Amino acid sequence: MRSRFPFGLRLPAHVVRQRAVLTARYLDVLLGDVRAVSLLLVQAPLIAGLIVGVWSNIDSDSRSLYFVMCLSAFFLGAVNSAREIVKEREIFLRERMFDLSCRAYASSKMRVLFGLGLIQCTALTGIIVAFLPVKVGVFAIAGCLLAASVAGTAIGLFISATATTDDRAVMMVPLIVIPQILFSDFVLPGSELKNWTGALQRVMPVHWTYTLLEKQIDRSLTWNVAVAALLTLGLVVATAYFLTIIRLEHTTYSK
Repeated sequence: MRSRFPFGLRLPAHVVRQRAVLTARYLDVLLGDVRAVSLLLVQAPLIAGLIVGVWSNIDSDSRSLYFVMCLSAFFLGAVNSAREIVKEREIFLRERMFDLSCRAYASSKMRVLFGLGLIQCTALTGIIVAFLPVKVGVFAIAGCLLAASVAGTAIGLFISATATTDDRAVMMVPLIVIPQILFSDFVLPGSELKNWTGALQRVMPVHWTYTLLEKQIDRSLTWNVAVAALLTLGLVVATAYFLTIIRLEHTTYSK
């Protein structure tokens, strides 16, 4: 049995089997911690409630609403994954001695966390759309939020694979969230970022997911922008994912 992998590559049969076992185990462990799962699931409704509370002061949506939604989804994805590898570091290293596949391990994390992100983004979208008037379609909003969440998850997993302790992993989350704000259209309204800052802005997941939503407000979204956004988001996720695998392959007991 073989499974398709991104970019047309195939996963060997033993990797597919390991991925299935690891996914089931990770899901069991996650669901077994009722308190942790409850905290993860309550975040999206809580953030959505705060957003509704703020934007209920005006009679319509605003461009900043869509930016905050995308930023929230990215943040949730990063927080979900930032500790998920480093907290199992000792277990991972022991299992590596018995031919544990790094690809299967990373893939199992992404699969479960994708499901968690899907639930969170659905809740975030549903609550906001139910209480606020929005000009963008609900499925477009949900899709963009899920894309931001997946990007945050992939980057968060790389952080988790790189950090040596839980605390360090959590402390690194703001370092990937703050640039999403800093290199956005809201820091310098009406001005275009140039030189190296413009280049950085063009690889920010929140910038592209917000752009996809913002362009739909006045129906100005073009195929060029949509393709550029999707390609960039895919590249960010793939890069973070493969860097995570590479980092896992070089992880040792040394601090």
